[in-house]
Amino acid sequence: MIKGRVLEVTFDDLQYNLALEEAIFTNLPISNYHMTVRFWQNPKSVVVGRGQNLKQEVDVTYCLLNNIEVGRRISGGGAVFHDSGNLNISFFINRGNFPDLDGNNQLRAFFTELIIDSLIDLGFTNIEKEGSSNILYHGKKISGSDGYLKKEWYLHHATLLFDSNLTHIERSLLSKTAESTDKSESSYFPSTNLPVKNLRVFKKTLTKKLEDKIDVKFEQSFLSNSERVLADKLKTSVYNQSEWIQNKRRE
Repeated sequence: MIKGRVLEVTFDDLQYNLALEEAIFTNLPISNYHMTVRFWQNPKSVVVGRGQNLKQEVDVTYCLLNNIEVGRRISGGGAVFHDSGNLNISFFINRGNFPDLDGNNQLRAFFTELIIDSLIDLGFTNIEKEGSSNILYHGKKISGSDGYLKKEWYLHHATLLFDSNLTHIERSLLSKTAESTDKSESSYFPSTNLPVKNLRVFKKTLTKKLEDKIDVKFEQSFLSNSERVLADKLKTSVYNQSEWIQNKRRE
C-alpha cells in the first residue's frame, strides 16, 4: 500500500497559493508521500493558464474596478475565477501508481470522473461530464480542471463552485466566440453553484473513493520545510512578477 497525505493548506494570498502548487509538485520526488491531495481556496481572483494570452481571456478593466487580482499558474488550461465560494482540489501523483492511464488526457478524465462519482455518492443528480474535464450540473458548469505532466510526475487541479460570485465569473472572463478557431482561447460554459451543504463530507468522500480505486492510504499532514522555502522563493521570483503574469515569461 502506498502512502498519501491530505493537505488542507490555504492562504489569503493568490500568488503564494500558486507558488505553493509548484513547490509541492517540485518536491514530489523527495517527499515522504507517494501522493498528495490538497484542498484550498483563493481570495477573489482570476487565474489564467500558463500559455494563455491574458488580454484575450480576462476583462482586466472589470478586475481592476472590482479589486479582483490576476495570477498565472504553472499548468495549462483555461482562465478561471476564484473566491472563497470556490473549492480548489489538487492531486499530486507519481504516474507509476496509475499504470493503466496513458498521458494527460486519460489522467484528467480519471480525476474528473472521481469528482463526479463522489458527488453522485452524496446524492446529487443531473451531474454530467463535458469533454474530458468539465463537470456540469443541470447543464451548467460547476467544475473545470487541467493538469501538468512532467516526466513521471503529474499535477491535476480542479475547481468546485459551491457559493461563488456568479456575476464576477460572468464579467471577469471573456468567452470564446462561436466563430473562433483559436485553440489558445478557452471554451466557455455558463456557471452555477452546486448546493453542497457540507464540504468536509465531500472531501472525505473524495479521498475515500480514491483509496478504494488504488492501493493508497491517506493521512492528514502539513507542509514540509522545503515546500515552504521554495514557495516563498517562487512567489518573489516568479508569481509576483508582472513579466510572468502579463507576458508568460519567467527567469
